[in-house]
Amino acid sequence: MKLPPPASVPSVPLWLGAGGIIPFVMLTGAVWFSDEAYRIMAYEWLRTYAAVILSFVGALHWGFAMLHPKMSEPERNTVMAWSVVPALVAWLALLAPLRHGLAVTAAMFALHYAMDRAFVQRFALTEWYLPLRGGLTIVVIVCLTLAAIR
Repeated sequence: MKLPPPASVPSVPLWLGAGGIIPFVMLTGAVWFSDEAYRIMAYEWLRTYAAVILSFVGALHWGFAMLHPKMSEPERNTVMAWSVVPALVAWLALLAPLRHGLAVTAAMFALHYAMDRAFVQRFALTEWYLPLRGGLTIVVIVCLTLAAIR
């Protein structure tokens, strides 16, 4: 049996997603390869950027809940309630000690991707969404983990 080809991600979401990864990679590099004065700044910028992006991916579920035509009202309420959790965790990660905050944020990105997968199994989304989110999430988790262990 031949598997279907992977979904092709349209160029705009692909480029925007790839562009959004650049600060994670650059700041993680700065954490590892800068002198101490710049390293502290890179840590803070990375943690803050991660919190902003985590809030953004959580908000995607709010949008899905508002617009998905096959969702019941209780399902819509559950998805909307979930959608604010990443932002709350991101805020707590900003208040935590630096490396702990990075680790918590990395874990939340993993959990949110699991929620994305569960959502897609229950409600249809565009076929390229999950592959795009999966690839981006892997890079983000690797970057945050590398920074947290430095």
